[in-house]
Amino acid sequence: MRSIPQNLRVICLYDGAGVENFDIHQIGEYLGQWFGADRVRIRPEFVRHHLRGQEQADQRKLKTVTEDLGKAHIKDPAKLVSKDKLDPEQFAQERKWLLEAVVNREAFYDGIALQQTYFELLADEETSLEFMHIVFTNRLIGTWDQSDRRYHARVSVYGWPSIISTTGIVEGPAKPREYYFGLMAGLDEEKVREELKGRFIDHGHPRLTEILKGYSMQAVFYHLFAEPFCEEPDCRLFNAHWQEQMIRAQLGTGAEFCRRHQKLVKKLADK
Repeated sequence: MRSIPQNLRVICLYDGAGVENFDIHQIGEYLGQWFGADRVRIRPEFVRHHLRGQEQADQRKLKTVTEDLGKAHIKDPAKLVSKDKLDPEQFAQERKWLLEAVVNREAFYDGIALQQTYFELLADEETSLEFMHIVFTNRLIGTWDQSDRRYHARVSVYGWPSIISTTGIVEGPAKPREYYFGLMAGLDEEKVREELKGRFIDHGHPRLTEILKGYSMQAVFYHLFAEPFCEEPDCRLFNAHWQEQMIRAQLGTGAEFCRRHQKLVKKLADK
């Protein structure tokens, strides 16, 4: 792990989730407690924030961003996204989703391509290590897995900027095995969900913000050390692949972090 950096000056949080029980200000306060409230900036949805300026220039950028978002849209999880130009109908749909910040849980995006689109909107002075950017979005994101040659839903993609998906919280980590066995057996899905209540996170979960605090901290650790994850299942930095693992790591009753990361976070907080 790299040594603790001295130059993190600003943590920018972008409010693009638009879903129930998400409070970006609570996440800002949480990070502020560790790293100083004066470092945290709450901003509106990422694209809207970075397209502010001269109207004519914004319209040109908006067209480019809309086109790029459409190209990042995964239409078939078993096929890599295409770089072909969007047809007018696709372009209009993507523009509508962008401008109205529509929650569309069916829309699925290549997280790396989305990250690249967002990075190109950043001002040059905000691409240094002094700035870190965490984008909260309701867009479902995924990454391509070369082993089985298909996209898999993810909660987050870390980098410049880091992207955290509120829809990914629900659709990324797998539900308990009994859920899938029940569906394969032809049981009513609502009945299965009711029987397994408390063992997975659903849309509008009352503690969504609390869960996202841990993923925000993972983004910070990636930015500072390029190591966002921990192997300890009770640490907020644990890379959960199952919903029950995520619940344990983010909503458990013990300490927030393992001993190693607790010491490291404290050192960061003291800087």
